[in-house]
Amino acid sequence: MIQRLAPSAPRWVHLLAVLAGVFLLLPLIALCTRVAWTDIIGIALREDSLQMFALSLGSAVVATLCCLVLGIPLALWLQLLPRGAGLARGLVLLPLAMPPVVAGLALSAAFGRKGLVAPLLDATGIQLAFSFAGVVMAHCFIALPFVVVTVDAALRQFDREIWYSAQAVGMTPTQVVRRVLLPGVRPAILSGAGLAFVRSLGEFGTTLTFAGSLPGVTRTLPVGIYLARETDPDQAYALAALLVLLAVAVLAAVALLGRSPRVRTQQAVELRPVDVAALSALSASELGAPSIKVDDFYAQAGHTTALIGPNGAGKTTLLGKIAGRISAQVFIDGKPISEPMWQRGIVMLTQQPGLPRHCSVEQAIAMVHPEAARLLEAAGLEALANVPTAELSGGQAAQVALLRALAARPRVLLLDEPLAAVDVEAAQHWRALLAAAAKGRTVVFISHDPTDVATLSSKIAVLEQAQVRSIADTQEEFSRPSNSFVASFAGVNRLEGVVQSVEHGIAEMRVGDLHVVAQADGDLAVHDRAVAVFAPDAVTLKVVENPAGVESARNQWEGRITSVEFHKNIVFVRVKFATASITLHTTQASALRLSLGVGSSVICAIKALNVHVYRAPTPHASTEEL
Repeated sequence: MIQRLAPSAPRWVHLLAVLAGVFLLLPLIALCTRVAWTDIIGIALREDSLQMFALSLGSAVVATLCCLVLGIPLALWLQLLPRGAGLARGLVLLPLAMPPVVAGLALSAAFGRKGLVAPLLDATGIQLAFSFAGVVMAHCFIALPFVVVTVDAALRQFDREIWYSAQAVGMTPTQVVRRVLLPGVRPAILSGAGLAFVRSLGEFGTTLTFAGSLPGVTRTLPVGIYLARETDPDQAYALAALLVLLAVAVLAAVALLGRSPRVRTQQAVELRPVDVAALSALSASELGAPSIKVDDFYAQAGHTTALIGPNGAGKTTLLGKIAGRISAQVFIDGKPISEPMWQRGIVMLTQQPGLPRHCSVEQAIAMVHPEAARLLEAAGLEALANVPTAELSGGQAAQVALLRALAARPRVLLLDEPLAAVDVEAAQHWRALLAAAAKGRTVVFISHDPTDVATLSSKIAVLEQAQVRSIADTQEEFSRPSNSFVASFAGVNRLEGVVQSVEHGIAEMRVGDLHVVAQADGDLAVHDRAVAVFAPDAVTLKVVENPAGVESARNQWEGRITSVEFHKNIVFVRVKFATASITLHTTQASALRLSLGVGSSVICAIKALNVHVYRAPTPHASTEEL
């Protein structure tokens, strides 16, 4: 058995920790020495003691329930405040900072016989001060912050993606709160309830000031202990000991009930092939695939559009706008959509799976689809049905999240890096899921993997600085990249310049200091702005000191190496010219033979037949026409 060692700490930390523990425990130990343990049962069974016990327990239970009913919604509301949440949290803590007597006076000023709302209470015949209801109100005023602070802290740590994804799959806000949020923070709710209960049991000053000390009506156990300490110290110490024991028992029970299950790493399981037909039938959208337009982006109905662009280009923001997470004017089939997330029929799946962590895989899918078992079987994931979602590996969680998204039967599916968490072996299984997901719906996905874009998409939208630069068919964009980023993404070199001559299908163009000769499109003309594209493998590299063997290539460019990267047997070499740069591939043996290094002068030779020249694309103007 492997024993994990705790991290080390300075000695002064241990010393101060021991001092703090002694400071907390010593008074309790001293109290126990004063208790007449042989008489404690008799003291507890006295009529006045039983009355105070019953009143304290009853008021604590009612006050705790009231704190839960009021505190949980307040904690949820704090999460939704766009601004001012810090001030609101400070106000919630204010009753804890008040001296108990001040809190009692404040309650009297508001709800007393001459309080602010006294006319309304008198009209309805409600009497709060010096009544059992007043005791409960005093306890609620002091104990409510414990529930709010505990639940609020848990919700602030709660994965927001779980909240978003639950709404995206069609769950109403009430369903999300009841079936996802509250079960997800159950330990915090129990802790808050336990703290509120024991704080209510021990409340003294506020109760005495607002509700008084009427025997059998408002005299709680703490008030009784305070009064007995002068007349009957034995009773006071005995009741105090019983009160401490009761508080300890409650806190221990709460800790036991709120203990989170131990999360174990899920072992690898064998996944069956995807039944694309069955999965498509079970997850088919009843509304059909719509077109989407937001800002300058347009996705054709029924197509899978890949969003590509550099980091920070606004790809995830664009998906958030379509999904309803970010405020924007979105058009579906040409009509503006204003429905909230859970009514749009649009599911956005990010790199975080967003699965509820308090249930099994089958239960998570059953929240969305009545035939969860059949869905798992069709997706080949039935082996994961009874696995807690918290124990799934990253790749397993990603596949289950996609299946849960499909279970909602969305008409639009938005995916942010769908294959980021999937290993090589599971990638084929995942692509089969994505193939089924694309049937009968509009799909928009973000990816930095050219293989996924090439195999999964029919359209490519290129984003740069939060603007759509181009939208084209995938094959067209890969063969004729619209800018240098797309060229790098597709793994080709792209040089942009001006055509100088076109003859017999061969064009000559000037790219800064480079003279490029290449095959030309039939519609290319002199003085056109044009783009030359060629593969890195088409470049032959020679050192300047030994240029023999490059004369047959019509393109011969001299440059300087700026980077050399070894990837197994392939070497990626970056060569810079005066106004351009290219990437080429060579073998490890050739790199060593030529003594390639950063700063070396080299000649890049490319045959004209390996270079393709076409007219440069015009700036992107209207996506909807595409």
